[in-house]
Amino acid sequence: MMKKSSIIAIASTVIALHVVLFVVLFERGRKKEEGWPVGRTAATAHAAEKPAAPAPSSPQSVPETGFEVPKLLPLDEPTPAPAPAPSRSETIATPGTTAGCLRADQPDRHTSKVYPSLVGNPCRGAIVVDAHTAKILYENHATTYCYPASITKLMTLLVVLDQIGAGKIHFSDPVKINREIAKIGGSQIWLDPRESGKFTVDDLLYAMLVHSANDAAYALALHVAGSRDAFVAMMNRKARELGMNATTYHSPHGLPPSDGSQPDISTPYDIAILCLAVLRHQETLRYTSTELKYIRDGETMLSTRNALARRVDGYPGCDGLKTGYHRMGGWSLAATARHNGQRVIAVALGAPDKKTRNAEVRKLLDLGFQRLETF
Repeated sequence: MMKKSSIIAIASTVIALHVVLFVVLFERGRKKEEGWPVGRTAATAHAAEKPAAPAPSSPQSVPETGFEVPKLLPLDEPTPAPAPAPSRSETIATPGTTAGCLRADQPDRHTSKVYPSLVGNPCRGAIVVDAHTAKILYENHATTYCYPASITKLMTLLVVLDQIGAGKIHFSDPVKINREIAKIGGSQIWLDPRESGKFTVDDLLYAMLVHSANDAAYALALHVAGSRDAFVAMMNRKARELGMNATTYHSPHGLPPSDGSQPDISTPYDIAILCLAVLRHQETLRYTSTELKYIRDGETMLSTRNALARRVDGYPGCDGLKTGYHRMGGWSLAATARHNGQRVIAVALGAPDKKTRNAEVRKLLDLGFQRLETF
């Protein structure tokens, strides 16, 4: 006959097993109700918590057979984050004739000379400016000639925004794409004539300023002026109006010409004047502060080329403006940041590599804010 203590031990074990089974079944049912796949591991649970890229919506029309939408995803895809809303309380300075500030009355220094290389170490020239007063906070060879490369796109932006402000074109305009646009080189979004009319001016401004797309810049130029030469003439006229008296544009995108003629040429001083001009347009920061942008109904993601404007490891308060690179001109960056109600612009042109350029501009922004605190 079984002892009473043995019966109690067996009964306790059976009850414990039933409790464990009940807990397991209850948890399984809870996860199923919440939409969790039963039996997934901690690793798969963590992966599922990451936000997925937006699902592409149905396109308005299907491209011709054989045309594939290019994928422009970065190697390490960051989590999309909304761009900060630009402040509407800022007053951006206009250069005048005040000593110690950016001036619009500098002597003419245009040149037609072609330099084989305009690269220095840590950069060829730099300047830091208080955006609210145009006061020069620091400069080092600020009037030396440099090749701005894709920073040229800031002038393209300025001309486009001026034309929108004048009512000549609109953000919602559909833009035609032709073979001339499609065959351009360098950074691009691979525009195709079969996509003609599918992108708006607003779409291409994002592509030009976030991804630095040369084909987007060219398409905007043709949309505004009808021809490359006519648009470049508008760029140079605007540069003269602003007092950029050492700057000459030859393209709407900054690519060097293939025939050995002069690339777009400028100085850090002139680029700082340009930065003030684009910042006087409220829409500018909407584009230059954007870290990620989806186009082609969500199928193509654009990621900013400006590391300082990224949410992770960027520079605090940086919301623009534009990077640039080509072999003859080196690595360049015109950046702006806002902190405690103050805004600084830092321009460094002609660095030997990307890492040096980014580090130098960080130092320049730090220096600018430090000097503003002493005034």
